[in-house]
Amino acid sequence: MVKYIIKLLIVAGAFLVAAYFVEGIKVDSFWPAAVLAAFVLGVLNITVRPIIKLFSLPVTILTLGLFGLLINILVFWLITLIITGVTIEGFMSAVWGLLIITIAGWIADAILNK
Repeated sequence: MVKYIIKLLIVAGAFLVAAYFVEGIKVDSFWPAAVLAAFVLGVLNITVRPIIKLFSLPVTILTLGLFGLLINILVFWLITLIITGVTIEGFMSAVWGLLIITIAGWIADAILNK
């Protein structure tokens, strides 16, 4: 349980880093906006993303997996509809922000799962 809370806080920090470095991403505050955004991203990745990936499997195969990237960006963008303190303006802002948050998640997994 502690590992999940630590990862949640790391991803919330990554939201703030993305907001600082990527023009077009705005996060109002660490608490509650960034923490809630990290939590909602985790919930969406567990619930919504697998369903969308299942239904879009033929398109993903035809595009050699590139459509999977679009699904991840769509799930990332859905956060702005749910959390009022997070704003993502533009496709490339979502791409770069998602890249920063994904790298932070990978680093957190590598550190916490040793």
